Amino acid sequence: MKRAVVAAALGIVLLLAGCSTDRVSGEGLYLRAQAQDGAGAHRTALDLYTQAQPLLRREGNTALLGDCRRAIKRLSLILDSYAATERDVRDTLGRTFPGISEITLGRLLARIDSRQIEGSRQYYQDFINTVIHLDLSLMQRLPEEMERNRAGYALLKPFVEQPGPAAGAPFRNPRTYTATATYDVPRNLLPATGTLKIWQPVPIRTDCQTDVTIVSVSPPQYAKNPASLEGGLGDLYLEVPLEELAADLKIEVTFRFRHFEQRFTMIDPGDVGTYDRGGELYRTYTASGKNTAVTPEIAAKARDVAAGEQNPYRAARRIYDYIVDGLTYSHTPHGALGALNTPESNWVHERQYGDCGAQSMYFAALCRSLGIPARTTGGYQLFPGMEGGHFWAEFYLPNYGWIPVDTSVAQIANYLPELTAAERAAFKDYFFGSMDHYRWVVQRDVDLPFVPAAPEPTLLSMTLQSPALLCDTMDEIPEAVIWPHYRIRFTREP
Repeated sequence: MKRAVVAAALGIVLLLAGCSTDRVSGEGLYLRAQAQDGAGAHRTALDLYTQAQPLLRREGNTALLGDCRRAIKRLSLILDSYAATERDVRDTLGRTFPGISEITLGRLLARIDSRQIEGSRQYYQDFINTVIHLDLSLMQRLPEEMERNRAGYALLKPFVEQPGPAAGAPFRNPRTYTATATYDVPRNLLPATGTLKIWQPVPIRTDCQTDVTIVSVSPPQYAKNPASLEGGLGDLYLEVPLEELAADLKIEVTFRFRHFEQRFTMIDPGDVGTYDRGGELYRTYTASGKNTAVTPEIAAKARDVAAGEQNPYRAARRIYDYIVDGLTYSHTPHGALGALNTPESNWVHERQYGDCGAQSMYFAALCRSLGIPARTTGGYQLFPGMEGGHFWAEFYLPNYGWIPVDTSVAQIANYLPELTAAERAAFKDYFFGSMDHYRWVVQRDVDLPFVPAAPEPTLLSMTLQSPALLCDTMDEIPEAVIWPHYRIRFTREP
């Protein structure tokens, strides 16, 4: 997720050459950009907004300057997400997979996410990831990709092979992690004045994640609020007064947490309990949300998949199997979808693919439409050597609590032709109701407000896997500037 949005953010350019700025006001350019924007002319609008930005600053028009900055961010996310032409796709696939047939190319071009932008068909720039999951014979021609899949399977296989408890608590086999997040940003990349606002992701306390501690924050004066550890989303809010910053920006945040493997193998499907349909939990997690949208089409699909099953445990399993076996994985243009106000569950429903977060939101939307409380939970996977942002889903059973499912990790079993049918089934069975301890939970669901609330959208406001940032005096997208100079390192205690 992170790689695609950073690539999008870094694509911003200021197109000032040839513009007669001495005869045009910033407000005039902004109004022209706004008209083009409303007409869907994204490229033209972005050019005009970027030309208007320095003039608005020079004119002291702070109100329109903020609107202009936000419009540049929004349009950049769309245009840089859909930056590939058909020729780009054909040439890249031809080089990557010599001998690929025209029939295969045509089939893949029809499936890659694309948009019509000012008279031309533009394709999602991370299309390679899409095609290798749509056509596993292509994936198998990439040794590094297959090695990564085999490494993930080998790491998780011991969890699958270990029997789960038939009774008692589902939490077992804990691991303690210490994480250190560091910022080392050259001073010349930051404005001379203004305030850099940072929402640093930190762990939250959950049933499977305990002993959460913020060990240290340096320098301490940047931390403006106590870290939010008890709610739905964990963040530590920092402010950097840039006029006081004489040298490179250096920040270090260290925290510790304990995470348990979850094994809900003791569930009796005939005794899952009765939902309190008037309670807050039920109302919250069966409602349609911004990205977990429950549409008539999604509800119809859920009814079709459940095929009349009324038991929530068994219905959730049918939805899980439908996604794991019927949909494919694909990196997803999260930033562009947010900019276009396209709910992620809708996007997956229409395309029949998506990454970990998108699949999880679709799972939750399908469950919610059947009256099964569900949510998209996540933060990071901590698979050794494969650490990175990750999301999964949970559904609720009154007698057992929140039950984890991970559709995208389960799909690893689909990629390895050497697995037996029994090995493939066991791997998928594990990730319905069980979860390894290689996790860092930052948020209980998507689209939760930061603490304190952000005054305007950040680059990826539905998640907090990497720092969220805002700065009124920065022309560039702050994440594009800061993320390349941000690192987080994890150590695992024995």
